[in-house]
Amino acid sequence: MTSETGPRLSGVAGVVLTVRFLTELALLGGLALAGTQLGTGVALSIVDAVLLPVVAAAIWGLFIAPKAGRRLPEPARFLVEFALFAATGVVLALVGWVVWGIVLAVVGIGIAALTRGFAKDG
Repeated sequence: MTSETGPRLSGVAGVVLTVRFLTELALLGGLALAGTQLGTGVALSIVDAVLLPVVAAAIWGLFIAPKAGRRLPEPARFLVEFALFAATGVVLALVGWVVWGIVLAVVGIGIAALTRGFAKDG
């Protein structure tokens, strides 16, 4: 007996959507890690580490997510994703993780573009 909650992902679309989900998690994690370095004290570092990913998740949930109430049409949705990944890359570079920032920005933006070509984006 199996309990499936949605369509099965397979082939290129499944791989692209899986990697997309991982890049979304990396975006939130990168913002949290960068936030720990931005504050001038422990309290501000904690606030930044929580606030940055919460703001990014709120933007994603409002405008990008497949079930978002105010989901943006293309290409505006792609531009918001582009901006989120680019901003995360910049923030990571500013705190000294330049290579990680570049990798996250390039992979995140690339996967966002691939999603539109190979996977139904909801």
